[in-house]
Amino acid sequence: MKNVNLLRFVPGTPVLAGGSEARTASTSNKCTRGVADYLRRTRERGFTIVELIVVVTVISMLTSFAVLAYNKVTNDTRLAAANALVSILATAKTAFVADSSTSQAAIQQFNSAPDENFASIAPYLRVNGVQPANQADLQKLEGFPSSTSIRLGTVDDSGLGGSNTDQAPAVAFGGKRQNGDFENRWTR
Repeated sequence: MKNVNLLRFVPGTPVLAGGSEARTASTSNKCTRGVADYLRRTRERGFTIVELIVVVTVISMLTSFAVLAYNKVTNDTRLAAANALVSILATAKTAFVADSSTSQAAIQQFNSAPDENFASIAPYLRVNGVQPANQADLQKLEGFPSSTSIRLGTVDDSGLGGSNTDQAPAVAFGGKRQNGDFENRWTR
């Protein structure tokens, strides 16, 4: 194959090899000046409104994705804490029933109104090394908002001649949705 130069210099004007069209030096300079003028004008003008809209749109989309991810992480964390509290409460109820000093009357009293008899299982609870005095104290120690509702559930007293079955504790997060309805999510 023959060695072909892509650009052949003719005195005064550059010509592309193999082409019959020639660009004169003045046309080339006009083209170069046009690009330089365009770049200079772009620098002077700044960004166009379309470019700004695109950038703002992209940033807002990324921000919405970040907010959604943050909300998912915080909700998952809150549910994990609620599940841990349910486990702690179930263990405390089991310890309350298994304690040899707990009488049948105490179990029946607890089952009659479990949420009002929090003091019965309080000695078996420890949250961060502290024994909660009541459910509000338990919410504060766990870091739950005051809108959180805790249900203790009953203990199984069928072995003692009672009719109650074991109901698991539950934690509900209450909050107002944007449409005005209240949201209750129970974790058992």
